[in-house]
Amino acid sequence: MDKITEITKIQEELKPLVEAVEKQEVRRKRVCIMGFAPSWTLTPFDDPTMEVWTLNEAYKLFQQIKNGRADRWFEIHSPDSPSKNTKEHTEFLRNCKVPIFMQEHYDDIPMSVAYPREEIKEYFNQNFIINEAGSPFTEYSNSISWMVALAIYEWYEEIWITGVDMAQQSEYQFQRPSCNFFIGYAAGKGIKVLIPRNSELCKFPQDYGFDTDNQVRLKKKTRKNELKQRKNGMLAEIENLQRKMEQLDAGVKQLDGAIGEINYDLNNHIV
Repeated sequence: MDKITEITKIQEELKPLVEAVEKQEVRRKRVCIMGFAPSWTLTPFDDPTMEVWTLNEAYKLFQQIKNGRADRWFEIHSPDSPSKNTKEHTEFLRNCKVPIFMQEHYDDIPMSVAYPREEIKEYFNQNFIINEAGSPFTEYSNSISWMVALAIYEWYEEIWITGVDMAQQSEYQFQRPSCNFFIGYAAGKGIKVLIPRNSELCKFPQDYGFDTDNQVRLKKKTRKNELKQRKNGMLAEIENLQRKMEQLDAGVKQLDGAIGEINYDLNNHIV
């Protein structure tokens, strides 16, 4: 085989890989998508192989984190909406040092990047037609869904989701099906997804048809007892703190009395 033929053969063998790179179908590294629920503390900030994406007012949480970092920020809401048009939030957006994915680029927010909304919708719509009228797939009901969708689109090999509980009785309950869909889509693409144990995402109390009601009730009772134990521990801690507060308050009053006696002597008996 001459050199030209050998080179041509190698080029043909590499062609699928080159095409995959151009189509963004090469797996990238890992990403952790962080929200505000208590499980945000599981975010692996110190893992150099993990990107951290967060959103909205998460900068307030970063005041509690010594080694906190973010590689991308997401603010999908309009900056003119009442909850976003505050001095603190505007200053953060203007001074942010990492890319902020927003509805569009804003000149007064230098790091703002237009979220690729149409590209994302086209990517997912190619496999979904909801009804005979041809309505496109539109299950984007929250910022986390947009973030997971982008991670899938960019072919991250592993997606962690921390600080996103979407519990039954929270205001985010109606948003959970959207997140569940994209998590399932990611798993179907071979992307490993990690969800904290206490998150309601992708959780159901039983395997339909296999688990009996008694088994489900037992699981629920066990979980209830765990939560009650945690609650009782917190109440006991509050009670201890209250006793300490009472002791400190009594000590302050004793000191005030002693100071008062000295002031009386200084003012009336000692020249």
